[in-house]
Amino acid sequence: MKTFLATLFFSLCSFIIAQDTEFRKVDYKTIEKEIKNKNSEYYYSTLMDRFQKMDTTLTKEHMYRLYYGYSFQKNFDVFDIIEHPKKIQEIEQKNSQPNKTDIETLKKYYTSLYKEKPFVNINSIETLAIIYSLDEDETMVKKLLKMYYTLIDAILLTGDGKSMENAIDVINARHEYTLINLFGLKVNEQALLNDKGRSYDLLSSENEDGDKFDVYFDVTRPFEFYSQKFK
Repeated sequence: MKTFLATLFFSLCSFIIAQDTEFRKVDYKTIEKEIKNKNSEYYYSTLMDRFQKMDTTLTKEHMYRLYYGYSFQKNFDVFDIIEHPKKIQEIEQKNSQPNKTDIETLKKYYTSLYKEKPFVNINSIETLAIIYSLDEDETMVKKLLKMYYTLIDAILLTGDGKSMENAIDVINARHEYTLINLFGLKVNEQALLNDKGRSYDLLSSENEDGDKFDVYFDVTRPFEFYSQKFK
């Protein structure tokens, strides 16, 4: 299943980059105005409601506002992490495939994460799709994959990570590793760079063939919150 997901991702990623050769810098001030405007199609409450209902008509432009706009929400915490309950850990650590009871437990748990903390660990959306695949629920798998890859599409509107100029903008540094994994890379070294008032993570990575890649992420937004926390 994970191989299928990775193959699908690279197909979509190639299409995105071919279509959007000019990447965009995230204009957070404009996004803040859009998501607070009740008459806008990007009004945040409406977007989140559609997301929670797994509305597959959400476009990458909707997801773009939803993802970056999340950093303006009261419940956004750049330090937030997901600690799985012991019961979930035990199920996931089993060597055998989960039984029906375990699958239902996993569904309930990851669905709650999807609805309540979708952008703490964005990889949990893919995990929920995998769980539904164990139950052979093709409709839900397709729906969740559509939501997941539309979100990834939206993030990749900001860059391909090949240079500082085209760094991929993330609202949480942990999201870097979700993307790195989707690219089929593993990280060897990480460096924090600063240039013209912006912060960047440089992840020196390689693929399974040993080819080296430097991937740049713009982490200015999360660092704004780090600075506020430690003033």
